Amino acid sequence: MITARRSAWFERLFAVYNRNLIARRFEGLRVAGLPNLKDRPACVPLVLYANHSSWWDGLIAFQIGYEYGLEQYAMMEEQQLRRYGLFRKLGAFSVARDNPRGALRSIGYAGDLLRGTARALWIFPQGVTLPNDARPLNLYTGVAHIIKRVGRTYAAPVAMRYEFLDDFRPEALVRIGVPAPIGADAKAAKQLTAGLTESLARTLDELRGDVVNGNLEGYEEIVAPRRRRSM
Repeated sequence: MITARRSAWFERLFAVYNRNLIARRFEGLRVAGLPNLKDRPACVPLVLYANHSSWWDGLIAFQIGYEYGLEQYAMMEEQQLRRYGLFRKLGAFSVARDNPRGALRSIGYAGDLLRGTARALWIFPQGVTLPNDARPLNLYTGVAHIIKRVGRTYAAPVAMRYEFLDDFRPEALVRIGVPAPIGADAKAAKQLTAGLTESLARTLDELRGDVVNGNLEGYEEIVAPRRRRSM
């Protein structure tokens, strides 16, 4: 597997580039539930498991975590990480889902990274890019195995959606669910995965409902579109 090699100076540099990229390509990035990122005891890690509907998901996740001061890592498909090796400096490490032994190494590595810390891990457990509203929602059990390896953690569902609303560019909209505490006595991986799947599906439905009903008042804009930033 490919390990992470976080670099604080590279993160700062990339965050500026990424913020400008998002501002150019989107009519802003708005997020609901930001306080949930810090709503846990000290020295307890946070697993953020999100849907995967776009190439942009990883960049959006990075910017949210950076803006909110998380010490963050991300699990990334090994072939992609080999292609974009600089993401290691942002905390990315690899997983090869078609290699059971390699996948176990990645799960163990993730557990060691998180255990006894306040770090955050982003993971996209669908494994492939699918439309937001594709159902049934299917998650790999890897996220549950990581949680079980950590022993004590909080896990929060994250729904991402890209919508054309009042502009020719889409808005990036994210909803972060309430983190659930999970202890060393966590359920079996399949049962835990079923619960995580239900929570993520519910959060996705809530985000869709907010968009359909125009109920976006609770979404904080963390990246403004370029045209407004230049005013």
